[in-house]
Amino acid sequence: MLLLIVSCSGGSETETTHVPTSAPTATVAQPTYIPTQVPSTVMVSPATPTATQVPPTSTQTQIPPTTAPTQVPPTPTPTQLPVTPTPPGIPMPDATLEFSNFDTGQTNRGTIRINGHDRHFSVTLPSSYNSAQTYPVVLFFHGCMCKPEYTKEKILSYLDWRPSLQSYENDFIVIKMSAYSDKKMESGDGGMWLWHEGLDRDDFIFVDNLIKALKASPDIRIDPDNIFGVGHSSGAILLMSFVLGGPPDLDNVLNDNFTFKAISVSGGSTLRKGIVDFKENTPSTLPSVLHIQGEQDKGLWFNGQETGKRGINFLDFAKPQPPVIIDGLRKTNSVLVYSAWDENTPSNPSTLERWATNLGLEYSAYEEYSQYYIYNFDPVDTSENVLIGMRIKDCGHGFQADGYQSSFFRIFSDEGYDSVDYDGLVSEGTNIRFC
Repeated sequence: MLLLIVSCSGGSETETTHVPTSAPTATVAQPTYIPTQVPSTVMVSPATPTATQVPPTSTQTQIPPTTAPTQVPPTPTPTQLPVTPTPPGIPMPDATLEFSNFDTGQTNRGTIRINGHDRHFSVTLPSSYNSAQTYPVVLFFHGCMCKPEYTKEKILSYLDWRPSLQSYENDFIVIKMSAYSDKKMESGDGGMWLWHEGLDRDDFIFVDNLIKALKASPDIRIDPDNIFGVGHSSGAILLMSFVLGGPPDLDNVLNDNFTFKAISVSGGSTLRKGIVDFKENTPSTLPSVLHIQGEQDKGLWFNGQETGKRGINFLDFAKPQPPVIIDGLRKTNSVLVYSAWDENTPSNPSTLERWATNLGLEYSAYEEYSQYYIYNFDPVDTSENVLIGMRIKDCGHGFQADGYQSSFFRIFSDEGYDSVDYDGLVSEGTNIRFC
């Protein structure tokens, strides 16, 4: 089965293994990771000016227009949205979703309290939304928004709707997540996801508690069997770390009643040996993966010290120069980073090689298109996971391919869409501008 992909989301800052200078010491204090449980309802605070309206579908993705959903008027005083019983078998979440205003026809910014600090996200319901049914949900993790001039408002602006997301507009609930917190802003890390060993764990708790609260919400009807994730740069690294079990000291906290069906990662989205990696606490159920990388990305390299297809030496794009190579892995700060893929010797250790081994897959062949290479992997026995590697020609750290990524997720969530349809999209989309 041929599958193929591309995708990107979030900030375009080059970030791979940056460790904040203001980070706490490696000794991790043991806070109470799960806040006191509160009722699993969506809270609406006093109305504020309405959030940015979701723009109509435009030309990039051909989606038929739909009738705008009926507006839900904001409540004049803090109150709870109507509550329906929590479905059996779903534990009460550890925190409450709070919105100043919640409307089915707009992008709604919300907060959730994590260890004494507000964490920020937004919810956009599909244009076809019907509260009597559930919808696949996709969570977006932006890249590092780490420039000194990035204010709170600039970082949180990521939560607003973007025209590039129109391929999700009809059939997905879109959740955009921000790395920002006042706690991290004080230490200079306000726009950075902290996946690093020995640092604050609130980002992992944020992801875990938000998904649990969404599952229990009677007003945001997500399908718990179709949870997807898109991560770029440091957001991709955090997402991979989460689905691989997260830090060992969170073994009894994370990911205990849900799994991601599939993820798409890009922009320096390579494994970090022993940290963002397959470990003893890695779950037995793993997601399918669409791994996309620009061939000129300064945050990674593909083939170790070898030359790749088209005669490109990927080390020419490594940053900093010259790269330090130890046993085929690149050393950045104190972390050993796997390459994305070794085209010349597929059995050499790499990010795609490690995903394939742990997903029960093996490399089968590559295909070349005018703007990208695709690396395919087939089941060794009965694995139902899908792994696709994509190298985009002439692109660096940032690019856009949201239509490819959303269609990849539909292979799993839409009974009327399958790998044959996706193959057709891949073969027809060679004129799309990625970067």
